[in-house]
Amino acid sequence: MDDRETRRIGYSLTIPDTLLQSDAMRGACATRDFQEVFRLVNRRTGSSYAVMAAAVGKMTSSRVSDVIRGVRRIRGQEVIERVADGFGIPGEMLGLPQRPWEGSPEKVHLPQPPTYADPSREAADTAYLLPQSDEQALTAAHSDVLLVSVWIEGRKQIVPISRRSMVTGAIGAALQAGDLARIPAPATEFNPMPASFPKLDPTRIEAAIEHLRDMWHSLVRADNLFGPRHALTAVRQQLFILESLLAYARGAQRSELLRLAAQYAESAAWLHEDSADMSNATKWTSQAMEWATEAGDQSMVTWTLFRRSQQATTKRNAAQVISLAQAAQRNSSTLTRPMRAAAIQQEAHGYALDADEVSCHTRLDDAHDFAASPDTKGDARSGHGDFCTASYIEIQRANCWLTLGRPDLAVPLFETALDELPNSYQRDRGLAQARLALAYAGIREYDSAAAQATSALSIARSSGSLRTMHETVFAVNALGEVHTSQAVSQLFDAIKEERGF
Repeated sequence: MDDRETRRIGYSLTIPDTLLQSDAMRGACATRDFQEVFRLVNRRTGSSYAVMAAAVGKMTSSRVSDVIRGVRRIRGQEVIERVADGFGIPGEMLGLPQRPWEGSPEKVHLPQPPTYADPSREAADTAYLLPQSDEQALTAAHSDVLLVSVWIEGRKQIVPISRRSMVTGAIGAALQAGDLARIPAPATEFNPMPASFPKLDPTRIEAAIEHLRDMWHSLVRADNLFGPRHALTAVRQQLFILESLLAYARGAQRSELLRLAAQYAESAAWLHEDSADMSNATKWTSQAMEWATEAGDQSMVTWTLFRRSQQATTKRNAAQVISLAQAAQRNSSTLTRPMRAAAIQQEAHGYALDADEVSCHTRLDDAHDFAASPDTKGDARSGHGDFCTASYIEIQRANCWLTLGRPDLAVPLFETALDELPNSYQRDRGLAQARLALAYAGIREYDSAAAQATSALSIARSSGSLRTMHETVFAVNALGEVHTSQAVSQLFDAIKEERGF
């Protein structure tokens, strides 16, 4: 490794010395012929348009394509500086002052985002003090959360706790012991479902199937708009009806009920995951796979493999993330284009966890070829994966850059993709803003981080998404060392004044 490459450890793209010293590159730099510079980087290094765009920053893949085709030109000084920094071209070759990386920059080491582990296991590095394993308790749990500001080792931190734990004094004892992760989850009460459901004749079963099918699309849309708090109870009610009907339905009606039950079970799995309840998320994914297999619904079986891969991501199990995502892509006859896009971008997350930057961004580029229409209404009427639009894929690219330790490259991608995200995906917006807040903290733009965290927390509260709340609290706590910033102090004060979740 030469001196230039050594100084650029941590940068996503550094063109090799042989290319840098070639007559073609020297001539292109001397004349600031960026069409040729970009073409050489693309052809000689094998870097995709997306990798080049991310390296330069504040640039999209389509703009890189435009530059290479001569449709657009690069003139601004600030953009030229970003090109030099992104590709590792010394300043003097482009008539610029010496670049900062010609010293010794370091890769940013962000804290790892929260994982939603099985709540039956102890998690020594998390502070999830909510009841997470009782399916019927989730609705009550949403309203039982307080966000409390505390000082821990000289840092201001936000801790989500149960109101009942605080009342009983458990939180005080835990704080004194310095063990936030092991506060016992309080017992919660719930209203059980009816003991039985009236038996229906075949004609009424057919009508019930039609009603439940239409209801599912409405629930998916409600989840995207308002989050799990508003959808989980209804999904449980419909599952109770479906299980009652499955007890005696036969023939084609049973097969149709099984398909529908698998859909609802997969939705229940997602709602529990969004409620940071991975135990029930895993349980309902398994149930969805079982019902889909019995019904011969290969499309749903494939989708549950994709969901399993997503769940493995929360545990940071790179090998399982990649393997399950690849398994979801094998049965190509069952895959719609958006389903394929979702599985491909999910595979990219596994490569990011494995620190395989090239494979990660290559697969994200591939996913764009199958992206869903941006005109989606968020009700899944076009099938599984209709959320996987181009803007969603770019948000996932930004998340991958965070995993790879490059918040500087994540920020512009988050900013652009959030502007293009369909309005029907408000909860996804909140989650992306929480992660953008973390990226801003990583590049020391604390006021911007506080603004994004404030917005994300608002969406988390309105939707009841505990996953978004945990991600936001994680980002807020990354700001704990800079509580003297006015914007950060105002954020902590606002949380203190409106502690309820």
